[in-house]
Amino acid sequence: LGFLSEMNKSAVCRLKKSLYRQKQAPQSWNEKITHRLRKMGFAGSKSDSLLFIWKGPDGPVCILLYVDELVIIEQGLDEIGQVKSQSSDAFKMKNLGDLHYLLGIKVIRTPEGIFISQRHYVLNMLHKFDMIKCRPISTPRDRNLKLCLSSGLVCNEKQFPQIVGSLIYVTITRPDNSYPVRVISQFFAEADSGAP
Repeated sequence: LGFLSEMNKSAVCRLKKSLYRQKQAPQSWNEKITHRLRKMGFAGSKSDSLLFIWKGPDGPVCILLYVDELVIIEQGLDEIGQVKSQSSDAFKMKNLGDLHYLLGIKVIRTPEGIFISQRHYVLNMLHKFDMIKCRPISTPRDRNLKLCLSSGLVCNEKQFPQIVGSLIYVTITRPDNSYPVRVISQFFAEADSGAP
Protein backbone atom coordinates (compact mmCIF):
# COMPACT_ATOMS: atom_id res chain seq x y z
CA LEU A 1 0.00 0.00 0.00
CA GLY A 2 2.89 2.34 0.51
CA PHE A 3 4.69 4.07 3.33
CA LEU A 4 3.22 6.97 5.25
CA SER A 5 6.49 8.81 5.24
CA GLU A 6 10.12 8.32 4.51
CA MET A 7 10.83 8.86 8.20
CA ASN A 8 8.81 5.89 9.47
CA LYS A 9 9.19 2.98 7.05
CA SER A 10 7.55 0.48 9.45
CA ALA A 11 4.14 2.20 9.18
CA VAL A 12 1.69 1.43 6.38
CA CYS A 13 -1.61 2.92 5.24
CA ARG A 14 -4.72 1.40 6.78
CA LEU A 15 -7.73 0.83 4.51
CA LYS A 16 -10.94 2.38 5.81
CA LYS A 17 -13.18 0.38 3.51
CA SER A 18 -13.13 -3.12 2.05
CA LEU A 19 -12.30 -3.57 -1.60
CA TYR A 20 -14.18 -5.78 -4.03
CA ARG A 21 -12.80 -9.29 -4.43
CA GLN A 22 -11.68 -9.42 -0.80
CA LYS A 23 -13.22 -11.85 1.66
CA GLN A 24 -14.46 -9.12 4.00
CA ALA A 25 -16.14 -7.03 1.26
CA PRO A 26 -19.64 -8.62 1.52
CA GLN A 27 -19.63 -8.34 5.32
CA SER A 28 -18.45 -4.74 5.17
CA TRP A 29 -21.13 -3.86 2.58
CA ASN A 30 -23.83 -5.55 4.67
CA GLU A 31 -22.78 -3.68 7.81
CA LYS A 32 -22.70 -0.35 5.96
CA ILE A 33 -26.10 -0.71 4.26
CA THR A 34 -27.70 -2.11 7.43
CA HIS A 35 -26.41 0.86 9.45
CA ARG A 36 -27.71 3.29 6.80
CA LEU A 37 -31.17 1.67 6.63
CA ARG A 38 -31.52 1.70 10.43
CA LYS A 39 -30.50 5.37 10.44
CA MET A 40 -33.29 6.03 7.91
CA GLY A 41 -35.82 4.43 10.27
CA PHE A 42 -36.00 0.91 8.85
CA ALA A 43 -36.31 -2.03 11.23
CA GLY A 44 -34.87 -5.45 10.48
CA SER A 45 -37.31 -8.30 10.07
CA LYS A 46 -37.21 -10.99 12.76
CA SER A 47 -37.78 -13.73 10.18
CA ASP A 48 -35.24 -12.63 7.56
CA SER A 49 -32.04 -10.71 8.33
CA LEU A 50 -31.93 -9.26 4.79
CA LEU A 51 -35.43 -7.75 4.93
CA PHE A 52 -35.95 -4.23 6.30
CA ILE A 53 -39.32 -2.59 6.90
CA TRP A 54 -40.30 1.04 7.44
CA LYS A 55 -43.88 1.97 8.27
CA GLY A 56 -44.63 5.07 6.21
CA PRO A 57 -47.79 7.20 6.22
CA ASP A 58 -49.10 5.49 3.07
CA GLY A 59 -48.16 1.97 4.19
CA PRO A 60 -45.04 -0.08 4.74
CA VAL A 61 -41.92 0.16 2.61
CA CYS A 62 -39.89 -3.06 2.38
CA ILE A 63 -36.29 -3.36 1.25
CA LEU A 64 -34.81 -6.74 0.46
CA LEU A 65 -31.02 -6.96 0.18
CA TYR A 66 -29.32 -9.32 -2.22
CA VAL A 67 -25.54 -8.96 -2.39
CA ASP A 68 -25.23 -5.34 -3.62
CA GLU A 69 -28.76 -4.95 -4.97
CA LEU A 70 -31.81 -3.55 -3.19
CA VAL A 71 -35.35 -4.58 -4.04
CA ILE A 72 -37.67 -1.80 -2.84
CA ILE A 73 -41.33 -2.68 -2.43
CA GLU A 74 -44.01 -0.06 -1.74
CA GLN A 75 -47.54 0.78 -2.85
CA GLY A 76 -46.85 4.41 -3.79
CA LEU A 77 -43.90 6.05 -5.48
CA ASP A 78 -43.41 8.90 -2.97
CA GLU A 79 -41.76 6.78 -0.28
CA ILE A 80 -39.61 4.96 -2.85
CA GLY A 81 -38.36 8.34 -4.07
CA GLN A 82 -37.48 9.36 -0.50
CA VAL A 83 -35.63 6.08 0.12
CA LYS A 84 -33.68 6.47 -3.13
CA SER A 85 -32.70 10.07 -2.43
CA GLN A 86 -31.60 9.31 1.14
CA SER A 87 -29.67 6.22 0.01
CA SER A 88 -27.98 7.94 -2.92
CA ASP A 89 -26.23 10.29 -0.47
CA ALA A 90 -24.24 7.34 0.87
CA PHE A 91 -24.14 4.95 -2.10
CA LYS A 92 -23.84 5.12 -5.85
CA MET A 93 -27.21 3.88 -7.05
CA LYS A 94 -28.73 3.00 -10.40
CA ASN A 95 -32.47 2.49 -10.94
CA LEU A 96 -33.02 -0.77 -12.82
CA GLY A 97 -36.78 -0.20 -13.09
CA ASP A 98 -39.50 -2.65 -12.17
CA LEU A 99 -38.45 -6.04 -10.88
CA HIS A 100 -38.84 -8.74 -13.51
CA TYR A 101 -36.41 -11.48 -12.47
CA LEU A 102 -34.50 -12.22 -9.27
CA LEU A 103 -32.71 -15.37 -8.09
CA GLY A 104 -34.40 -17.62 -10.64
CA ILE A 105 -37.84 -16.24 -9.84
CA LYS A 106 -39.76 -14.42 -12.58
CA VAL A 107 -42.06 -11.64 -11.34
CA ILE A 108 -45.16 -11.08 -13.49
CA ARG A 109 -47.39 -8.02 -12.95
CA THR A 110 -51.01 -8.17 -14.08
CA PRO A 111 -54.12 -6.15 -13.21
CA GLU A 112 -55.12 -9.04 -10.91
CA GLY A 113 -51.88 -8.87 -8.92
CA ILE A 114 -48.27 -9.98 -8.85
CA PHE A 115 -47.41 -13.57 -9.71
CA ILE A 116 -44.10 -15.38 -9.32
CA SER A 117 -42.85 -18.28 -11.40
CA GLN A 118 -39.76 -20.48 -11.49
CA ARG A 119 -40.52 -22.13 -14.84
CA HIS A 120 -37.23 -21.03 -16.45
CA TYR A 121 -35.27 -22.15 -13.36
CA VAL A 122 -36.97 -25.59 -13.44
CA LEU A 123 -36.29 -26.04 -17.17
CA ASN A 124 -32.61 -25.15 -16.64
CA MET A 125 -32.48 -27.60 -13.72
CA LEU A 126 -34.00 -30.40 -15.85
CA HIS A 127 -31.45 -29.73 -18.62
CA LYS A 128 -28.57 -29.59 -16.13
CA PHE A 129 -29.41 -32.98 -14.61
CA ASP A 130 -30.34 -34.53 -17.98
CA MET A 131 -33.95 -35.05 -16.94
CA ILE A 132 -35.70 -32.98 -19.61
CA LYS A 133 -37.37 -36.11 -21.06
CA CYS A 134 -38.64 -37.41 -17.72
CA ARG A 135 -42.36 -38.11 -17.34
CA PRO A 136 -44.29 -35.98 -14.85
CA ILE A 137 -46.23 -37.62 -12.02
CA SER A 138 -48.80 -36.26 -9.65
CA THR A 139 -47.69 -35.22 -6.18
CA PRO A 140 -47.76 -35.90 -3.33
CA ARG A 141 -46.82 -39.56 -3.54
CA ASP A 142 -48.38 -42.26 -1.42
CA ARG A 143 -47.57 -41.34 2.18
CA ASN A 144 -47.20 -45.03 3.13
CA LEU A 145 -44.53 -45.67 0.48
CA LYS A 146 -41.25 -46.61 2.18
CA LEU A 147 -38.14 -45.69 0.23
CA CYS A 148 -34.58 -46.83 0.85
CA LEU A 149 -31.34 -46.51 -1.09
CA SER A 150 -31.64 -50.10 -2.33
CA SER A 151 -35.25 -49.68 -3.57
CA GLY A 152 -34.20 -49.27 -7.18
CA LEU A 153 -33.62 -45.52 -7.21
CA VAL A 154 -30.70 -44.73 -9.50
CA CYS A 155 -28.97 -41.42 -8.97
CA ASN A 156 -25.48 -40.03 -9.27
CA GLU A 157 -24.23 -39.67 -5.67
CA LYS A 158 -22.48 -36.39 -6.49
CA GLN A 159 -25.56 -34.91 -8.17
CA PHE A 160 -28.05 -36.07 -5.53
CA PRO A 161 -27.41 -33.17 -3.09
CA GLN A 162 -27.55 -30.67 -5.97
CA ILE A 163 -30.84 -32.10 -7.23
CA VAL A 164 -32.42 -32.05 -3.78
CA GLY A 165 -31.14 -28.52 -3.11
CA SER A 166 -32.61 -27.33 -6.41
CA LEU A 167 -35.94 -29.01 -5.60
CA ILE A 168 -36.01 -27.39 -2.16
CA TYR A 169 -35.56 -24.00 -3.84
CA VAL A 170 -38.46 -24.75 -6.23
CA THR A 171 -40.82 -25.26 -3.28
CA ILE A 172 -40.85 -21.43 -2.91
CA THR A 173 -43.35 -21.25 -5.76
CA ARG A 174 -44.55 -24.87 -5.61
CA PRO A 175 -45.28 -25.66 -1.95
CA ASP A 176 -47.30 -28.68 -3.11
CA ASN A 177 -43.94 -30.39 -3.75
CA SER A 178 -42.71 -29.86 -0.18
CA TYR A 179 -43.67 -33.32 1.08
CA PRO A 180 -41.96 -35.42 -1.64
CA VAL A 181 -38.88 -33.18 -1.51
CA ARG A 182 -38.74 -33.64 2.28
CA VAL A 183 -38.99 -37.42 1.84
CA ILE A 184 -36.11 -37.66 -0.63
CA SER A 185 -33.98 -35.20 1.36
CA GLN A 186 -33.94 -37.77 4.19
CA PHE A 187 -31.50 -39.80 2.07
CA PHE A 188 -28.70 -37.23 2.44
CA ALA A 189 -27.31 -38.89 5.56
CA GLU A 190 -27.62 -42.40 4.11
CA ALA A 191 -26.02 -41.38 0.82
CA ASP A 192 -23.09 -39.72 2.64
CA SER A 193 -22.54 -42.68 4.93
CA GLY A 194 -22.80 -45.27 2.16
CA ALA A 195 -25.52 -47.19 4.04
CA PRO A 196 -27.58 -49.69 2.00
